[in-house]
Amino acid sequence: MPTTDQRLYGMMQFLIGQVAAGDEPPPATPRNVVELRDALDALFHVAAVIDEHTQSGAIPAHRGLHAGAMLMLVRDYIQPLPKGLAADGTGDDLVTPDLQEKVGVLRQVHAPDSPPSEWR
Repeated sequence: MPTTDQRLYGMMQFLIGQVAAGDEPPPATPRNVVELRDALDALFHVAAVIDEHTQSGAIPAHRGLHAGAMLMLVRDYIQPLPKGLAADGTGDDLVTPDLQEKVGVLRQVHAPDSPPSEWR
């Protein structure tokens, strides 16, 4: 019998396949199970896995950077990211233009005939 993680992983794989085929299913009625804190905690669990495997070389650096950047788009939607500053702690917000750039790229490449391998 599949575990909870296996079933939810299967849902992730199903959605990847559907999106890649240009046939994303409509969302279900809200379940009212996941709260804001749960979503933020889950996001950081994923971030830790991405960072661990990128740092160890298990994920190529460019893929880890891309995955981390995509995760920050999700994080900003759920709860706005802190202001990103220059390395010396001064200057303008660097996060907003980075988010705008990444969203612009996503909007250009996300089309039914664009496979996930091109989503970087």
